[in-house]
Amino acid sequence: MTVVTVREVGKRFARWSGVAQPFLALRAEVEQLRVDSEQLRAEVVRLDADLDESRRLNLRAAELLDVVYEELGARRAGREETP
Repeated sequence: MTVVTVREVGKRFARWSGVAQPFLALRAEVEQLRVDSEQLRAEVVRLDADLDESRRLNLRAAELLDVVYEELGARRAGREETP
């Protein structure tokens, strides 16, 4: 099977006035979409990593709050025992 690229098709039709131009414009648009999708994919990867970090920090904050509440509870119990 022979594979023909858009560029080759554009060259073949270049001798016909105006026919190659839509193909070349379409090719440029497809290339821009490819670049945009790669940038979008990279941004999604970055945001996913940021979300993982945010989850990790939230878990750590919850652990620290547990420690604080346990300490406050222990202090309250100690004060209630002392008349």
